[in-house]
Amino acid sequence: MNYETLIERDLDAIPAAAQAFLATHGAEALWVSVTRFAVLAFAPSQHAKRAVLACRAAFAVREELGVRWPDLIVACAQYAAASRQPWSEPPILEPPEPGVGDLAELRAAMAEGDLVRAERWLSARLSDAAGPLREVARGDAVLLLEAALALLPALGEKGRYALLRMPLWELVASPSVAEDVTDLESLLVRAEVGKGSPDAVQPLLVALAKQEGARSSGTFRQLDPYPLARDYAQTLLAHAFADRLMPEQAKRLLDVVHQNLAEGENFAAWSFA
Repeated sequence: MNYETLIERDLDAIPAAAQAFLATHGAEALWVSVTRFAVLAFAPSQHAKRAVLACRAAFAVREELGVRWPDLIVACAQYAAASRQPWSEPPILEPPEPGVGDLAELRAAMAEGDLVRAERWLSARLSDAAGPLREVARGDAVLLLEAALALLPALGEKGRYALLRMPLWELVASPSVAEDVTDLESLLVRAEVGKGSPDAVQPLLVALAKQEGARSSGTFRQLDPYPLARDYAQTLLAHAFADRLMPEQAKRLLDVVHQNLAEGENFAAWSFA
């Protein structure tokens, strides 16, 4: 897909550009193109982070969406464009000169807020960074690491540094996030008490990102493409992670995020940097 409309944030022109690309390349190629843009445009801001997570989630729910999947990809493209922070030069894709590659070095870079040091650590550990990153990841860094590893097969080895840099940047930006070890049922109750607000649901999404494999199957609520900035793509993410809950819990999660989507605060006004 031509990135000009995305870079210029011409949201009205994106559907036509996507349809033209779709006609000659297909839906999965369109998704890869939009996802690549979201990764390249990544910044540790709430909307930019969620734009990447939305792309990862969009692929997970492609069978659920069926013929409407391209419309969801367009929504991801518009979200990534709206949340992109302007850049004057193309983003750096090549890793820097490797630094010290042990875990203590990563922790020190986080404690000092030293992004350059952290990136040099990643350069030294690029082939096996997932393990140490999992050890220190908390909060949104968990979601970004799960997304990076899930997207790696589609974006390829050339995208490894850009993908793993996302959770790394989050760790440097927010090094003191505490780990929430509450059980899933308690986190779900917290989400319900909070009426599905993003702050109330985020700890549950983080916990689900750590879950191995799927527990349930089936569609508990219909998902329609929607302006993703409205709720930081939370409803889409909840659909992508719902199969990691027991069926009754999955239904409760989807009910509460759909309620928030319909009645909660609209965050779209904050999507432009």
